[in-house]
Amino acid sequence: MLASLLLTLVLACQGQAPRVVLAVHPWPGYAYFSLAKARHPYDPRRLHLDLRNYADSAATMEAYISGGAQAIATTAIEVVTICGVAPDRCPVIVYVIDESRGADQVLARRGVKDLKGLVGRPIALDRSTLSRYVLARAFESGGLPPPEPSQLRFLPAAAWEAALRRGEVQAVVTYPPRSDQLLRSQPLHTLFSSRQLPYEILDVLAVEPELLRQHPDAILALVQGWQAVRLEESRRPAAVHHAMADVLALEPSEGPFPSDGIRYPGPQEQYELLDPAQNNLPPLLEKFRQVLYANGVIPANTPLPATVDSIARALAKAK
Repeated sequence: MLASLLLTLVLACQGQAPRVVLAVHPWPGYAYFSLAKARHPYDPRRLHLDLRNYADSAATMEAYISGGAQAIATTAIEVVTICGVAPDRCPVIVYVIDESRGADQVLARRGVKDLKGLVGRPIALDRSTLSRYVLARAFESGGLPPPEPSQLRFLPAAAWEAALRRGEVQAVVTYPPRSDQLLRSQPLHTLFSSRQLPYEILDVLAVEPELLRQHPDAILALVQGWQAVRLEESRRPAAVHHAMADVLALEPSEGPFPSDGIRYPGPQEQYELLDPAQNNLPPLLEKFRQVLYANGVIPANTPLPATVDSIARALAKAK
């Protein structure tokens, strides 16, 4: 009887899907994960998804670094930062979610005509390394020295509108949906955007190496759920966009969820970016490391995250 009970328990355990804690924050490309859980329930034999929504990318990083999440949807820049701050938690990049092609922006008040007008003046941003990276690249593009630390005002996104209106800051580094809200609130204009950084600002899915090793099918299921919503969007855009607006907490007056300035790589590009043999993504990760080190964010000996194309290949086989 005891042997029969133990066998039953073993079989039951074998039938349980691994629990994966995924950390995300408000961004259109990540909202598909939330919709996947709600609209295309995951096979309970493959994946039990515990989706954690945080206020911003800095909070998602903290969750992953602390061990509170096993997977994270964030920029490749933040993944390099994680490897610098907590090398023992350095994740592996398994999927490229999207590319910001104009969505990340430096917005300025009307009196600031160009990037030179920001030299020595206060700039609002969140605590993400993405914002600091975009700002550093913006100044670099204008032939300017990096912004001084004294210029940076690390404010919660909810405080940006008032700080700009009162003139406490002259510009802000932002992205959708907050950027759209700011542009509707007052006369701002774009000084710089990720459109000037083609193929550079990538959002990715990164996971613990051990999680990928032990449960590759769970990670495959996670991405397949994301893709299922993208497919539904191509067939029923209005319904999906309405649901996306709810996920991003947009008011009805703010219109549909923002999609301008965001590009989604296709299957072939996934291979090209993630296949280690093609060596396309590592040079970009090295660039991130250099810029972040120059701006005092990470140490010089920061390890770079690995990239794998096993999920992209499995996706192709599953079709």
